[in-house]
Amino acid sequence: MAYDPFFVKQEAADIKDTKLNIFSGQIDGDIIIADSYRKKATHIWKNTLGMRVLTIFSIVAFICLLSRLYYLQVVRGSEYYGAAEGNRIKNIAILSPRGVIFDKTGKRLAYNIPDFALIVVPADLPKEQAQEDEIFFVLSETLGIAHFDLVEAFAHIPRTSISSFELIRGIPQAQAVVITRHVENWSGVSLEPVQQRTYEIKESLSHVLGYTGKISDKDYDYFFEQGYILIEHVGKTGLEKQYQNDLRGELGIQLVEVDSHNKVTRELDKKEPKIGNNLYLNLDSELQMFAWDALKEMVEEKESPGGSIIVLDPRDGSVRALVSFPGFDNESFARGISSKAYDELLKDTREPLFNRSITGEYPSGSTIKLVVGAAGLEEGIISRYDLVLSTGGIDVNNYWFPDWKYGGHGETDIIHALAESVNTFFYVLGGGYENIDGLGVEQITEYGRAFGLARQTGIDLPSEADGFLPSKEWKEEVKHERWYLGDTYHLAIGQGDVLVTPLQVANFTAAVANGGTLYAPRIVDRIGRDYENARINELRILNENFIDKYNINVIQQGLRAAVTYGTARSLSALSVDVAGKTGTAQFSSEKKPHAWFTGYAPYREPEIVVTVLVEEGEGGDISAAPIAKKIFEWYFQELDKI
Repeated sequence: MAYDPFFVKQEAADIKDTKLNIFSGQIDGDIIIADSYRKKATHIWKNTLGMRVLTIFSIVAFICLLSRLYYLQVVRGSEYYGAAEGNRIKNIAILSPRGVIFDKTGKRLAYNIPDFALIVVPADLPKEQAQEDEIFFVLSETLGIAHFDLVEAFAHIPRTSISSFELIRGIPQAQAVVITRHVENWSGVSLEPVQQRTYEIKESLSHVLGYTGKISDKDYDYFFEQGYILIEHVGKTGLEKQYQNDLRGELGIQLVEVDSHNKVTRELDKKEPKIGNNLYLNLDSELQMFAWDALKEMVEEKESPGGSIIVLDPRDGSVRALVSFPGFDNESFARGISSKAYDELLKDTREPLFNRSITGEYPSGSTIKLVVGAAGLEEGIISRYDLVLSTGGIDVNNYWFPDWKYGGHGETDIIHALAESVNTFFYVLGGGYENIDGLGVEQITEYGRAFGLARQTGIDLPSEADGFLPSKEWKEEVKHERWYLGDTYHLAIGQGDVLVTPLQVANFTAAVANGGTLYAPRIVDRIGRDYENARINELRILNENFIDKYNINVIQQGLRAAVTYGTARSLSALSVDVAGKTGTAQFSSEKKPHAWFTGYAPYREPEIVVTVLVEEGEGGDISAAPIAKKIFEWYFQELDKI
C-alpha cells in the first residue's frame, strides 16, 4: 500500500480527553462525540414572555406609524402639498406708483423717480450666525451704516417672519452696483427697484405737501387690516397723509417659481399694479413761494420765531397759498432722515415741524373785532350810526381799560371804530357801559362759533387745531374764578383767553368779504388720473345766512376805511382797492406782541383774502401789513400779465 502523507494514525491512547476514551467511538474512521460533550445551541424563543412583549410593541409601533402616515398624507395632505408648493411658488407684491401732485397751473409738485430699496425677509436669512454676519458686514461697508444699526432696524420683527421688510431706500447707483454683485449669493436679502418720492418745491411747501415714509410699528396693524404690506411707504403728514388712499393706487402681484435658495427661476403669472390718482390743487406754487420769501424776509428782520400766511379765494374757499415759516426739507424725510438730523429739527426752538397756519393757536388781537362788530349790529346793540365817546379808555369800579391812543378817538361809530381799531367802542359793544347793554360773553362766543371759531375749518389737511373761546363755566372750572366784566372787555378786543388759528382768521374774513357765507377751505381741486375726468373736490358750506347782508356791508365799509385812512393805510397806495384790519395780540409781558393783518381785494368784487401773522412782530401795521401789501401787489400784477 502506498504511503499517504496526509494519513494520521490515531489510537485511543493518543487522545488525552478522558471523556472521549469512555464515550467516543469510531465509525468508518470518524470520531463519534458523545451527546454529553456536545455544545448546546441557544434558543431565545424559549422565553415566551419576552417574545410576546416584543411582538406587541412592534405591532403598536407599526400601527402608530401607519396612522401618522395616513394623517400626514390623507388628512392634511393637501395642506402640506400647498405648503410645499409655497416653498416652490411665491407671490411677490408689486408696489403701485404713487399719484402725482400738481399745482393750479399744472406744475408738478410731488412725483416719483426710480430708486432702489434693500429688502430683508427674516425667515430666509442664513441659519448660521456667521453667514448672516458676513452679509451685513458687506452691507455696512458698502452703505456706510453701522452693522448694529442695520440689524437693529428689523429687530422687532420675528426671525420666522416671511414678510418683506425694507431696510433702506435711496441707495446711490454706485452702491447699488456693488450690492447687486453679492445678492445673488445671499439668502434673505435682495435689492429691489422702487419709486422714490421727490418734491419740486421743498421748504415752502413742506407743511402743505407733507412727506411719505415707512409704516411705523404702531401703525402697522391698522394698515395691515387695510391690505398694506410692510415695504409700502405711506403719507405721514400734509396732503400725502390726507389723501393716502387716493394717491396709493393698487398693488400688483407677480407669481414666480423659486429654487431652494429662494431665488426666482421663472415667472408664472403677473397682475400689473394700478397707478394712484393724481391731485390737482387750487394752490398756486408761484404765489406760495413769493409769500414764503416775503414772510422769511420780515421774520429775519424782526428776529421773529416764525409766522404764517394764508391766501384764500372767498368765492368758494379755495386755498391759493398756505405758508408756515420756518419749514423743513420734506424730501429728506421721504428718503429716510437720520436720527441726528431729526433730533436737530426737534431741538430747533423755532419749531420748523410745526404747521403754524392750521395748528398754531394765538390770541386774535383786533381781528376779532370783525366778529364782535357783526354780532353787535345783528343783535341791535348798536346801529350803523350810533356813537360811543372814546376819551382814552373807560373806568369801571376803579379798573382802567385803556384805548391804544392817548386821549381817545372822540365820538366814534362802528365804521371809524373798525378803521382806527378803537378799543373803547368794542369794550362797550362787548360788555356794555352806562346806557348801552353789551353782548355779553355768551353772545360773543355764539357769534364766534357762527364765524367758525373754536372748531376746525375742515381744511383737507391733518392735525388742524380747534382754537378756543372762553366761557364763564370754563373759567370757574379751570381757573376757579368767577367771570368778571373785565373778562368780557378783554374778549371783545381779542385779548385774554381767546385763541384762533391763522386759517380761522382768514376764513371768517372770507365770510365777511363774500357777504356772509362760511366755506370749508379746500387745497385740492380734483382727484383722478387726468384733470378732465377727475373727481371734483366739492365745496362745503359751513354756515350761511347768519348775518344780515346790510350788516355785513357795514363791516366791509369799516375794513375799507381802515385802508383809506385807518391803521392799514399803508395799503392805500396799491392799484387795487383793498379792505382790511390790523391786529396786535399781547401774550407775554416779556416778549413783543404778535402782529396780524387780514383783508381782501378788490373791495367790491373780492378775489383773494390775505391773512398774515408774524410772531412777536410788534404790531400789525409794522410787520404784517407790509407783507400783505407785497402779496396784493404781486397777485394783481400777475393777473394783468395774463
